[in-house]
Amino acid sequence: MLIGETVCLGPILAGDAPKLFNWLNTLGLAHCNGAYRPMDEGRFNGWLAGFSDDPGRVIFAIRRQGDLRLMGYLQLTGIDPVARAAELGVLIGDAADRGHGFGQAALSLAIRFCWRDLNLRRLGLSVIGDNPRAIAAYARTGFEIEGVRRQAAYVDGRFVDVTVMGLLRGDG
Repeated sequence: MLIGETVCLGPILAGDAPKLFNWLNTLGLAHCNGAYRPMDEGRFNGWLAGFSDDPGRVIFAIRRQGDLRLMGYLQLTGIDPVARAAELGVLIGDAADRGHGFGQAALSLAIRFCWRDLNLRRLGLSVIGDNPRAIAAYARTGFEIEGVRRQAAYVDGRFVDVTVMGLLRGDG
C-alpha cells in the first residue's frame, strides 16, 4: 500500500469490480480514453485479470486516506525494464471526487513508486481531446507536453487531438 497525505494506492478488492465495471461503461468517462465501446462482463474480467498475469502492467485502486471507498484507479502499462519506461493513466470515477486534488495526489505517489520500486526513468501519457484540467494536473506533477498528435483519435463522432506528455526521472 502506498500512503500519501490525502490518498492511498493499493490493490483492487473484489468489492471494487462493480464500480470499475460501471466506470468503464460510462460514456463520458470512456471518452477520456478514446472511442466508446461497451465492455461486457467477460471482457471486463479478462481486463482485470490481465493485470495480475502481466508483469508489464500494474493497477492501483485510489482511495481516500482511511476510507475503503474506491475513488478511482491508476494504471501503469507497457512497463519496459530495458528502456525503464512505462505509460501512465489515472481516472477519478465519480464527478463529486474530481477537482479536489485526489488525482494529482495519486499521481505523485505513483511517480515515487515508479522511480523507487520499478527503477523507471521515464513515464509517458496521452490526453485525449480537450482536457485542460488533466493537462494542468499532469503538469503540476512535472509532466511536460512533448507534442500534439493532431486529430489522432475519433471520439464522440469527431476527430480530436491527442496531447502527449512525458516525465523523466529528476524532472519532477
